[in-house]
Amino acid sequence: MTPKPPTDTSHGAGNLTIGGITIDPPLVLGPMAGHTSLAFRLLCRRAGAGLCVGEMISAKALEFDNAKTHCLMRTCPQERPVAVQLFGGSPDVLYNAVSAAEAAGADIIDLNMGCCVPKVRSGGAGIELMADPERGIACARAMVEAAHVPVTVKLRTGLDPGDETYLWMGPHLEQAGVSALCLHARNAADRMRGQADWSHIGRLVDAVGIPVIGNGDVVAPEDAVRMLEQTGCAGVMVGRGAIGRPWVFMQMAAAMRGEPVAQFRDPAAIMGLALCHAQMLALHLGERTAVHQMRGEMAHYSRGLPGAARLRQALQVVGSLAQLSRAIEDYVGSL
Repeated sequence: MTPKPPTDTSHGAGNLTIGGITIDPPLVLGPMAGHTSLAFRLLCRRAGAGLCVGEMISAKALEFDNAKTHCLMRTCPQERPVAVQLFGGSPDVLYNAVSAAEAAGADIIDLNMGCCVPKVRSGGAGIELMADPERGIACARAMVEAAHVPVTVKLRTGLDPGDETYLWMGPHLEQAGVSALCLHARNAADRMRGQADWSHIGRLVDAVGIPVIGNGDVVAPEDAVRMLEQTGCAGVMVGRGAIGRPWVFMQMAAAMRGEPVAQFRDPAAIMGLALCHAQMLALHLGERTAVHQMRGEMAHYSRGLPGAARLRQALQVVGSLAQLSRAIEDYVGSL
């Protein structure tokens, strides 16, 4: 698909401005539960992401002033601009949650309309806002009315194959005051299966006058370039492709500039970055929680490295940062 020439250069292909906030490069770390912690967002920003979105936050939990939820929503000046993503099924609850997100430091607030997890759907949130599009529009409008920062929406194509609810909702969300849209080019029934159909992203670009961020199957540097070229989207969101690979943003930015793409294959350098991740995570969540979470993250950092299975086995019994550091040192020293 060849994108039509943009008439408004403020959100042409690869030119991403959200409510006056320029995202440069137009590469966004997507929200992922259990992964996009403050520590990982900082690593990705340092590696070249133009914007990072934190783990999705329950608007209902904020209503009850849940301490764990506030901890998940924590931001810091070094990662700005930063986005907070909310999920909820009620316009009133989402309206009230906006002030908490702004108080936490959000420069942009995103509404989740794509999550397919049963726990989220049972509360009428996530993809259920696309199942009831009028309510979805009302939720977005309520957030826009409450917010002093730009509001964006992340959605899927629809509930089932052939469902193109996104094409109806896109213009209505724009009319409601939403500043940008992010489209995961799969439907809810697909979950994460199959191949994302990027043609839907191009169709949404043509349907609205606000920036569209494309999402789905962007893993390699050339994927980001192809998505921009094929769809005309203003920016690219990277999700699973960044887990354990924060340097992918640096590679994608280079590819978008037409420059040589540096390779990151040195086990010592990769393990050093993983240890930095663990140390930053401990500062944010505490050592015990950080070490437990890093056991899973290390499977991603070590993917494709020589002797990775041996390292993962050693990490199963670590209980402190010191033990984690020692396991990494032993692994690197054995290569």
